[in-house]
Amino acid sequence: MTPSTRRTTHSRRSRSVWRDSRFLLGVALIIASVAMTTWIVNRATEGEELYRLNADIALGQPISINQLVPVEARTGSDAYIRVGALPDTPIATRSLSKGELLPSAAVSSTAQSGRRQVVIEVSSRIPSSVDIGDRVEIWSVRNETVIGDAAEEPLVITREAIVLTVTETDVGLGVEHQRSVEVSVPEADLAHLLTATGADARLVIVPMG
Repeated sequence: MTPSTRRTTHSRRSRSVWRDSRFLLGVALIIASVAMTTWIVNRATEGEELYRLNADIALGQPISINQLVPVEARTGSDAYIRVGALPDTPIATRSLSKGELLPSAAVSSTAQSGRRQVVIEVSSRIPSSVDIGDRVEIWSVRNETVIGDAAEEPLVITREAIVLTVTETDVGLGVEHQRSVEVSVPEADLAHLLTATGADARLVIVPMG
């Protein structure tokens, strides 16, 4: 083989390798483009695991995991609580309806809310206008123990109570009604309320005017 022939063969081989490299690079770019497009489409169509309520929850009520159903939804925002991100001892900061997604802004923890739950006995019927989740006043009405004593003025214990549950039972042969009401009250009012429950007084629930 002459020197000229060797140079020609080497040149052809170099061009062949260069062409193969460009071809492989092109294939790699196509594969990468397809993979990226697939990833973008999947991200755009896949949903997030969020909570949907399977029961109504009133303002101030604790939120139980049994009241939540994990669902996949695509909202495009961070306004809802993702599955596994529910805070400890969660409570509702507004009334929530069955079927809606659980919004982050409507959930707080008991420790952060500055409120406490307590069950009280009330002496009179609860007005029909009062529903679960309503904000009410709790008044203390002093019992008259001595005839002729001047009656004490009723005292408002709290104006920020939230009704959580109401239970009414019959007591004794005379069918006396006993009404137990679970309420959420500010921590600042709790001591006054507990003192009133142990005093010679009756507790009355009054709707907000």
